[in-house]
Parts: sequence; structure tokens; C-alpha cells
Amino acid sequence: MKINIGAHQKMKNMKYISFAIGAILYLGSMSLLNSAYAHDHNDRSHSPVRMLFKNMDLSDEQRKEVRSIMSSSIKEGRELRAEMREQSVDAMADLKKGTHQKLSTVLSEEQMAQFDKNSKRMEKRKEKMRDKKMKGHSKDKEKKKRNKKRHKEKKKQ
Repeated sequence: MKINIGAHQKMKNMKYISFAIGAILYLGSMSLLNSAYAHDHNDRSHSPVRMLFKNMDLSDEQRKEVRSIMSSSIKEGRELRAEMREQSVDAMADLKKGTHQKLSTVLSEEQMAQFDKNSKRMEKRKEKMRDKKMKGHSKDKEKKKRNKKRHKEKKKQ
């Protein structure tokens, strides 16, 4: 069975992407556990770390070791995510470049010019959407802060 190079490269890229997604999900859950463990919540009985160690009588030394292990894992995870993000950006750039080259063998110069124009328009639209999303995200944070402040004021009354 003969596989053409393009298909082989796509399969290889898919393996990398699948691995990256799996690693991100795993490391994200580890980050969640670490942040839940690190933050002092009023009701910590429902934190993920608490739930993992439920019905375990850990010594002070064990708690220190668990914190150390989790902290180290989170640090490594952040580094790995940054590496994968960089590789993903490079892989996408290579894919776009290859796609552009393949299209140029099929489309006329005029069609390619229109394709490039459309592509730029789509990129601008994507940037606008990303900007809107980020603005909305900061507004959500502000709203949460105001609500938290109001809640505290109501408790005092």
C-alpha cells in the first residue's frame, strides 16, 4: 500500500495535534487541581484536591510532598503547553503555506488574487471576533467584582 507524502504528513500532524490536545487536557486538569489546592476557600470541602484525598489521613510531611509534586508538575505543564503552542503555530503556518502552493497550481492568477483578498478579509474578521471576546471577558471580570462587592455589603447589613 502506497501512501502519498501529503497524506502521510497530515497523519503525522494529526498525531501531534491529538497528543497536544490530550496533554493540554491533562495538564489543564492538573492546573485546576493546583489552583484549587493553593487557594484558601471558605468552603474547601468541595475542592478537587480534597476530593482526591478524601478519607486519607495525610501527615504534614505527606502534604508538603504532595504540594511539591503538584507545583513541579504544574510548572512542567506550563512549559510543555508553551512549547506545544509554538509548535502548533508553526505547523499551522506550514499547512497554510502548503495549501496556498497547491491552490496556486489549480487556480488562475486572478483567482489566487481573489483568494488572497478573501483570506485577508477572513483574518481581519477573526481578529475582530477575538478582540470582542477579550473585551467581553474583561467586562465579565468587572461584573463579578461588582457583584462580589455588593454581596459583601449585603452581608454587613
